[in-house]
Amino acid sequence: MKNSIVILLLILLSVLLIFSFHFIPEQEIVVDSTAEHIITKGLQETGSLNLVTAILYDYRAFDSLGESTVIFATVSAIVLLLSFKTLPVSSQGLSFIVKNTFGFLAPFIFLFGLYVITHGHLSPGGGFQGGVILSTISIILSIVYGSAYDYRKYPPKTKTLLETGGALLFLFIGGLGLVLKGYFLANVNPLINEPGRLISAGVIPYINIGIGFKIGAGLAIIFYSMIQKTYVEEELKS
Repeated sequence: MKNSIVILLLILLSVLLIFSFHFIPEQEIVVDSTAEHIITKGLQETGSLNLVTAILYDYRAFDSLGESTVIFATVSAIVLLLSFKTLPVSSQGLSFIVKNTFGFLAPFIFLFGLYVITHGHLSPGGGFQGGVILSTISIILSIVYGSAYDYRKYPPKTKTLLETGGALLFLFIGGLGLVLKGYFLANVNPLINEPGRLISAGVIPYINIGIGFKIGAGLAIIFYSMIQKTYVEEELKS
């Protein structure tokens, strides 16, 4: 019954997504090259100082949605293939000095990752880059403190919720554009502000947040699934 509901919802969302293409308004014909158009009018049309982010989450937002879907499929496939053992595998980790050094550095890595995500429309960075930085915290925890420690602090269910929440936020923002402007992933601006401020560029910063948590949690899940398999193989050999 539950699987049938999920399949039905996916089919409904797919139909709505395809149907929304008919309502995309006609765009201005680009006389010069696309690059020239984005350079000269990108800030005016998107409000993003970072034109790379403007391309990823406005002009070519469907591409970013596709990339996120590929990552989601990759995480799901790896977890499915390597989930033959569900219990965490204990390990001792590294030395006392290494553990305390990373314990001191971890909050700064976390803050830097959040900065890269939330300022992606103002400076180089964004959800993909910031998400990779956040994932390193869980990855290094598994190496420095041991896989069992990472499992207790950040269990797979928590990471799955973060990844799913990031994907749903992306889809919700896309649906918001469909409701308010008539087509999916339209760059609506619920909090209008001048370019250069933290809250600006329409929905681009919020897409960055969703992508950041999705990428960070997804890469952490992939790493834990792979090292768990390695430890199990080593136990079987011994």
